Amino acid sequence: MFFILSKVLFFIIQPINWMVLPLVYALFGKNAKWKKRCLVLSVTACLFFTNHFIFNQFARLWEVDTILMDDIKEPYDIGILLGGYSNFFIEPDSDRHNFNERGARFFQAFELYKKGKFKKFLLTGGSGFMFGTDKSEAVLARELLIRLGVPDEDIIVEPDSKNTFENALFTKDILTEKYPNARCLLITAAWHMRRSQGCFDRMDIKYTPFSVDHIGEQPRFVPASLIIPNSETVWRWEIFVKEVVGMVAYKIRGYV
Repeated sequence: MFFILSKVLFFIIQPINWMVLPLVYALFGKNAKWKKRCLVLSVTACLFFTNHFIFNQFARLWEVDTILMDDIKEPYDIGILLGGYSNFFIEPDSDRHNFNERGARFFQAFELYKKGKFKKFLLTGGSGFMFGTDKSEAVLARELLIRLGVPDEDIIVEPDSKNTFENALFTKDILTEKYPNARCLLITAAWHMRRSQGCFDRMDIKYTPFSVDHIGEQPRFVPASLIIPNSETVWRWEIFVKEVVGMVAYKIRGYV
């Protein structure tokens, strides 16, 4: 039930809805006062959620900075890679692994492995969708890693988790049963690391965090960043709104 409610809540809080729904009322509503208010709200939301500079400042504050690759002098036993980097709905898909905009998470983890910063992958993540697919991201990612030359014995798969809390819960079971003394590197997006750390701490998993897939950039004091609306910024805001609300929901639920 919590999984379903979280998906419904995310739909409601999407910034695009804060822009479109007030505009719809401004066009078709009957109360003149509220039509004007909704028009102002829609325009304000559009200006705010398309401003790259404002978004970038928030991203830099929210994202978690961790150690860098060069700080790892002795390889970790396991690199725990959280899912969320695949697109299950792109075709063709029978002869390739299709990534979404967050594919850097996978490839930066792969680079860590190739540089000898950890010995084994632990891939955690199912589909994460209520409808449309029952594919397991961890299973498909394992197949890709094998195609990329990673030995099967260097890949541990947790194929069933649907959210970050389950990532931690099911990973804990695997580590306790088979790798109780492993030194682990927790690999996920910098913007997702706060919630991930909360869940893995809740499961009393010992790990070192390693942030990848950063979105925050160096500040650029140019018109393209300061004043010109940027459509990509809208969906990037969705990521952070989801994370903030997710963190609150997880705290209420006792997941972190």
